[in-house]
Amino acid sequence: MYKRNDLMANVMVTSATPEGSSSSDSLEGRSSDYANKSYDAVVFDVLKVTPEEFASQITLMDMPVFKAIQPEELASCGWNKKEKHILAPNVVAFTRRFNQVSFWVVREILTAQTLKIRAEILSHFVKIAKKLLELNNLHSLMSVVSALQSAPIFRLTKTWALLNRKDKTTFEKLDYLLSKEDNYKRTREYIRSLKMVPTIPYLAHGLCVVLYQDVLGYMLPEVEYEHHLRILLC
Repeated sequence: MYKRNDLMANVMVTSATPEGSSSSDSLEGRSSDYANKSYDAVVFDVLKVTPEEFASQITLMDMPVFKAIQPEELASCGWNKKEKHILAPNVVAFTRRFNQVSFWVVREILTAQTLKIRAEILSHFVKIAKKLLELNNLHSLMSVVSALQSAPIFRLTKTWALLNRKDKTTFEKLDYLLSKEDNYKRTREYIRSLKMVPTIPYLAHGLCVVLYQDVLGYMLPEVEYEHHLRILLC
């Protein structure tokens, strides 16, 4: 079990009246004080949080959203319809989680001030992805890896060149595991190997299976339908 820490910080700016001065004296000079002062915005530094903590916090945020998904949301293919927010609200919420993590990864890398810092952040996310795999959170693992494979990030050749050999090897292994080849065959085999271990699966693949099953059920005779379904699930 992981203890959930609150990573959000509330910043409060307060002013105190110096001892021996009246409140009217304080109010009199307040406007000029504010005019002469500037407060720096609080900047969140992604490198200050360990990959282990990021992975555990992401997983703790993913789990209740995943557990909220109801069987009828999947069986009805409601997530693929115009009324998806009504028919499959939890599937929509879980998909939104995927996009939020992915966009966050891209933003953190692209907003880095220097090439060196950008490479450090890239390395940090590779480590976060590895920790997500160790936690069997394949949904957010795929989200992070997809972000690193996206055009805005993958084209940063100078940044990738600064990545050390260990991180490059880790990323290549994750990319291999999550490959779309043969309908995510390696990913599915990995999930099977976990047996009764708690896992947050990559939902998109499961949704595709359900959708194809629904479509084939209308188009094919029963025997042929079962044959195609076995191929799809293997």
